[in-house]
Amino acid sequence: MNPLEFQDTDSTVGEKLLRKKDVARLLACSVRMVERLVAAGTLTAVKIRGAVRFRSSDIEQIMMKGTT
Repeated sequence: MNPLEFQDTDSTVGEKLLRKKDVARLLACSVRMVERLVAAGTLTAVKIRGAVRFRSSDIEQIMMKGTT
């Protein structure tokens, strides 16, 4: 297998990742509230070399069902 090739076993490969401030804007809340959602386990963060990002599908789920 070529080192640049990988198997697409995860359906989220290529999914758009959002920054905290983008998530806050979409959810109409503060960046601190986004951090609280992560701390509560409601929202999962993806860390890439220290940068925190969020999957767009996770944000859509929160928007559809709420946080309760």
